[in-house]
Amino acid sequence: MSHQSPIRALHRVPAAAPAPTPAKSSFVFLLLDGFTHIALASAIEPLRLAREILGRDSYSWRLVSLTGAPATCSNGMTVLVESGFAPLARGETLIVVGGPETRRQNDARLSAQLRREAAHGVKIGSLCMGVYALARSGLLDGEECAVHWDAIEGFGEEFPEIRISRNAFVLGRRPTAPGGAVAADMMMHLIAETHGTDVATRIADQMVCNGVRSPKSQQKVSIQSRYGMRNPRLVKVLNCMEQNLETPLTAQEIADIAAMSVRQTERLFARYLNTTPMNFYMQMRLEKAHSLLLQTELSVTEIAVACGYKSTSHFTKNFRAAYDVTPKKMRAVSA
Repeated sequence: MSHQSPIRALHRVPAAAPAPTPAKSSFVFLLLDGFTHIALASAIEPLRLAREILGRDSYSWRLVSLTGAPATCSNGMTVLVESGFAPLARGETLIVVGGPETRRQNDARLSAQLRREAAHGVKIGSLCMGVYALARSGLLDGEECAVHWDAIEGFGEEFPEIRISRNAFVLGRRPTAPGGAVAADMMMHLIAETHGTDVATRIADQMVCNGVRSPKSQQKVSIQSRYGMRNPRLVKVLNCMEQNLETPLTAQEIADIAAMSVRQTERLFARYLNTTPMNFYMQMRLEKAHSLLLQTELSVTEIAVACGYKSTSHFTKNFRAAYDVTPKKMRAVSA
C-alpha cells in the first residue's frame, strides 16, 4: 500500500524579472563658430558625472563642427572636434551650440542638414544662440523654445510663428536652453527622464548646485531683486510697463495701476528709483530699441514704432541723448 508523503512539494516562486537597464544615451554637440564655452561645459559636466554614478556605459558624447575643423568659442578658445557634421546614428541626440554670431549666420546647407536629421527621427535641441539655427531650418515652427532674455525681442520679430518662452529652458521634442549655467539644469532633467530624479539630485550635489532648477524657473532675476526694492505697488507698475513697450501707458494709466494719484506715483518713483515714471518708462523703451538695433534687420522707423514712438525724429533724439550716438550710427558700428 502506497503512502503519500506528508510533506508538500515546495513550489519555487519565480523571481521578479530585473528592471531593464536603460540603453546607452549618446549626445552629439554641433559647435557653431563663436559658440559660448560655458554652455557647452555646463551641458557636458552632468553627463560626465552621470557616467561616474551610473557606470561608463550610461552616457557618451562627441563634438562635431560643420567642416570637421576646430571650433572657436566666443571667448577665443579653440576646441578640437572628432569630425564634421554627418548623419547621426540611430538613437543619438543632436544639440546645436551657438553663440552671439549665430544670430547673423544663415547657412542654407546647415538648415538642410538639420531638416534631414529631423526627418530621420533624430531628437534635436539647442544651447544658447543655437536656437537661431533651429528656427531658420523651420524645426521650431509651432514649437515652444527658450530664448535668451537679451535676444527675445529680436527673435520674436524675426520668427513670429514660434512660441517663445522666457523660462529657464524648455524640454520635449525640441529641448532648448538659452545658455550659461542653465544648460546644466536642462541636461539634468534629460538625465532624470531616463534614470530618475535621485540621480539628477546627486549630480547637482556633485556640481555644488543648490538644487536643479525647474523648466518654469525664470531666466532673469525678479524686478524686486533687480532694483533692490519690495514695494508691491511699484513692482506691479514696472511689470505692466515691461509688457506695454510698443503701446506706452499714459501717466494717468500708470497711476491707476498703482491705485494712486499721478503725483503720489511720481513720489513713489522718486523715492525708490530716483527718477520720474515717464523717464523710467522711456529708458525701458530705449533699451528695447538698443536690443532690436543689434539683433534684427528692422529699419530704424520700424524699431521706433515697435518701441512706442510715432515719430522717427523724436525716437532718434531720445536715443542719441541716452547712448550718445544715433540709431543708424550704432547699427553701422555693430555691423
